[in-house]
Formats: sequence, structure tokens, C-alpha cells
Amino acid sequence: MNACVSKILFLHGLDSSRESTKFHAIDAKQKFCIDVDYRNLNFQTVADFYHEIIEKIKPEIIVGHSLGGYWALKMSAAHRIPCVIANPSLTPNFREDYPAICNDDLDNDIPQLAYLELGDEMLDMHNVQEQLEDYMQIQAIEGGHHRLENPENINMLIQQIEQSFLSK
Repeated sequence: MNACVSKILFLHGLDSSRESTKFHAIDAKQKFCIDVDYRNLNFQTVADFYHEIIEKIKPEIIVGHSLGGYWALKMSAAHRIPCVIANPSLTPNFREDYPAICNDDLDNDIPQLAYLELGDEMLDMHNVQEQLEDYMQIQAIEGGHHRLENPENINMLIQQIEQSFLSK
């Protein structure tokens, strides 16, 4: 498998960071992840921060895991950037000011792909699969867990976006 040539912005999960195994599993020459303390920042502050980061970095693909998958969908729709999400949290409940992912975040012509490990012990990935299947291609595997047993599988979806959508 060849390394990704696109510029990747990785959005980590709730209690995660740039030290995440998911970030390190991404095989890309140009990849970025900025630590965000989601618990102590309200929705609008995080949204404003990510809008600024996207304007500065100008990623070609956004990748997100868990709460980062939530933000990847929001930012993908807002900036029209393809995204890959892994075991996303579609209805964050750690703060009251986070709206659930809605049709506006999903019903678009932007390439959005999902990787799901259905054995997730924290989030119901079968329910997530049902919510997403009408909007995007999903690679779902039995087993696994929330932190992802096989985070390197994200690379195949990144390559699919590069080959199918960005090379045109």
C-alpha cells in the first residue's frame, strides 16, 4: 500500500490526543492533529477553532474518530472537504450544547466514507451503521472495539477517496 499523498487533518476523540494510535496509523506524508480539550470548551468554541484550523492547513481529507468523527462530518459539510470517519459519535452526550448529527451534515455530494468496528463497547455501531448507510459507503467489520483494533484499515478508505475523487 502506498502512502497517502493528500494533506490529512485528523480530529481525535473525546479523551484522546495527537498521540492516538489512529493518528499514528494513518500512512500519510502530510498529516496534522491538534489537541483539543473538548470537555472544557463549548460547541461553538470548538467549531470556530476547527474552522480556523481548516482555513490555515487547507486539508484535502479530514479523518476523525469517535467525537472527532462527529467533527469531521460537521467540518466536511461546512468546508466541502471529503472525510473518513471511524466509529463516530453521532449524538455526543458529554455536554448539553452539542447537537446530534443531522441530515444537513450527511445529505450532500461530498465524499464521506465510514469505517466501523461493530464490537465497539462504548457506542452502538449497529445503530450508527443504520443511520449512515443511506448517505455513505461503510466498511463494517465484526468484532473490534471503540479504540479500534485495526486503525490501519482507515488507510484503505483514504486511498479510495484519493483515487476516486481527488484524482479527477
